Amino acid sequence: MPPKRKSTGSNGPAQKRAKPAAAITEPVYVPPRGKRWSAVSGSANAEGDYRMGWKDEERAYSYITLCSAFYTQSDDEDDDEDDDDSDSDDGESRNGDESDDEKEEDDEGDDDEEEEDNDDGAERRGPPCGKKRCLCFKPLASNPEHPWVISWAGFRKFNNQFTHAFLRDPDNFSMYTFNDHAAHGSMQILQNLFLDFEEAAQEKRGEWREQWAICECVVHWLLCSGSDGLSFIDDCDGVHAIMRLVGRMFLAMLGQLDGLGLVGDATAVKSLGCTMAMYMVLASTMRARNIINEEPREEYTSEMKFQPDYFEDAILTYANKRGVTLCGPEDIEELMAQAVGTVELPEKKDPNPWGWKAELKKYVKNHGISKSSRGAPKIGGDCYDITTWSSAERKASSFNKKDPFSKKELDSLKAGMVLGPA
Repeated sequence: MPPKRKSTGSNGPAQKRAKPAAAITEPVYVPPRGKRWSAVSGSANAEGDYRMGWKDEERAYSYITLCSAFYTQSDDEDDDEDDDDSDSDDGESRNGDESDDEKEEDDEGDDDEEEEDNDDGAERRGPPCGKKRCLCFKPLASNPEHPWVISWAGFRKFNNQFTHAFLRDPDNFSMYTFNDHAAHGSMQILQNLFLDFEEAAQEKRGEWREQWAICECVVHWLLCSGSDGLSFIDDCDGVHAIMRLVGRMFLAMLGQLDGLGLVGDATAVKSLGCTMAMYMVLASTMRARNIINEEPREEYTSEMKFQPDYFEDAILTYANKRGVTLCGPEDIEELMAQAVGTVELPEKKDPNPWGWKAELKKYVKNHGISKSSRGAPKIGGDCYDITTWSSAERKASSFNKKDPFSKKELDSLKAGMVLGPA
C-alpha cells in the first residue's frame, strides 16, 4: 500500500497561517476639565481645546517667532495705508511711461522673490502676516536672533482668549444685559488666567513652562485688545486691583525662574527678553489709560521696597542684575530710561516672591463673588459666558425674544464644540 500523503488542507504546523497582530490603538487623550465651569459651557470647551496641546509637551512648549507682536500690527497697517496713499498720489508720474506688460512682469518677479525669501524649509504653524520675508509662526531655531518670540503654548493660550471674550459679549448674540457685561467678562477672563497660573504651579505642568505660557498670553492679550473695555468699566477699584495683580503675577514668575537660574539671555526661557519688555510696555500703557495710578513714584527706601503701580521697575532690575537683553518694542529704550532699575529683589529661594499668593488671596476676598450668603467668595468661572445661561434667560435678554442658539448648536455645545467668532 502506498504511503499516505498529508492532505493539502491539513492544519499541520507547515500549513498554519499566522493571525494578524491586533492593531494597537492609542488611547484618546482627554485633558482634565476644570471644576470652575458649568455643565454646559463654551468656555470649558474652549479651554479643553487649548489643553489638547498638553498631549505633546515638547511641541507645546517650543518657541516660534513673530514678525512683531500683535498689538503693533494695527500700527503697521496704518503705516501701510499711508504708504499706499502716497504711492497712488505720485504713481502716475513714476509709472506713466511703463507698459501694462512690464508692470505685470515686475509684479510676477516680486511675487517670485517674496516666495523665494519665505521658503526656508522650516515648518510654519500659522498663516504668514503678509510682510516680505515673514517669520510668523516659524520655529525659533530658524531665526534664533529674531527679537519677537513666543512659545507655541503661549500663542495658543492667547488666541484662545478671543473665544472667551466672544462668549462674554452679549452684542455677539443680539442681546442686551447690562452696560458693562463684556468688560466684566474681560475681568473674569483675567481671573481665570490667575487660576490657571496657580493650577499649573500645583500640577508642575511642564515644570515652569505652562506658567510661563500663561504670562506670555496675558501680556499679548492685554496689549492687543483685552484691556480695551477696562477703561470704561464702572468698577475702577476692581480694575486697579486686577492690573496690580497682573504685575505681581509676572514678577512672581520671574522670581520663580530666578530661583531656578533661568533669568538671563542664555537660558531655556527663549522669549524672556521680549516678554519682560512687553510687560514694561503694559505698565506704561495702563498708566496712560488711568487703569493704574498715574501719580509719580515715591523714593525707594527700606520700608518702600516695591510700588505695584510701577512694577516695571522690578522688571528692569532683574534685567540689569541678571543680564537680560530687553528686546522687541520700539520704545523699550525710552521705557528703560524712565524706570528705576535698582529695586531690591527677593531672595532666590523665597517661596512667595513679591507677595503674589497673599495679594491673590486678598483680591479673592475683596472682589470675589459668593453664590450664597454663607459661601466663600470665588473668582473666575463662566457666569458671564452666554452659553452657560438657560434658554429662558437668553430669550429674556434677546432683542427678538428668541434663544440665539438653535437646538443643533446647543447639542454641539454639550458635545464639546468650540463656539467662537467666524
